[in-house]
Amino acid sequence: MSTCQSNLPTSMTVSLREMRMVFERLLQVTRIESGIVPALRDCALYSAALGLGGFSRLTTTLESISKAIPKALTLDSSDDLVIDCGGQHAWLAADAALDLAVDNLKTGGGGIVTVRNAAEIDELRVIEALAQRFGLKATVAVSADRAAIAVTPATDPKDIALLDRIRRNGVAVDAATWWELYHRSAQALAPDSYLSRRHAGPIIVEADGKVIGRQDEDETDFSLLLADAPKSAASAKH
Repeated sequence: MSTCQSNLPTSMTVSLREMRMVFERLLQVTRIESGIVPALRDCALYSAALGLGGFSRLTTTLESISKAIPKALTLDSSDDLVIDCGGQHAWLAADAALDLAVDNLKTGGGGIVTVRNAAEIDELRVIEALAQRFGLKATVAVSADRAAIAVTPATDPKDIALLDRIRRNGVAVDAATWWELYHRSAQALAPDSYLSRRHAGPIIVEADGKVIGRQDEDETDFSLLLADAPKSAASAKH
């Protein structure tokens, strides 16, 4: 029985695992330095959960990040702690700003850091979520050209509960937006082929049928190896 297209839901709820997987793959496709992928993935996750641009502006953000120059960020510590982003996207400064604020707080300072000259500076609000892993509450005050980040010890359990809420409830998203991102993220995967199937999972199957790797309680269906798979060799994209 077919379903009328107009009856399909316009919104859906995606899980924590799904968002992390898709956001990380999309960042891998941008060819940015691999070491900063996890930090930017978490920025995207919390941006989406906080209703910022994690979903709606992600395509533009990825284009900006693909041209990023992380070394453009500089620290002016002559007076107050000030990070100049050099026009880079705000997500590139989020972890550094938080780390400086936490260090400043724990060494007797006020836990305050200023970030200036960042593209999409309102996205620095993701720090409010990132700080929760330290058991801290972060407040981000954004103006036209700068943002002031202040961290303090969290006194209310609600101040460190965002990740748990995402884990339990997921995040709502426009269905068309999600599926567009999901299919784009597949660019990070190797194309399906006979060779790629032989090297999938916990084992390797040689061309002569020899199995290398764990075989105890393995439920691999070897008949799938040749089922409609292109014969060309696959090359991983990341």
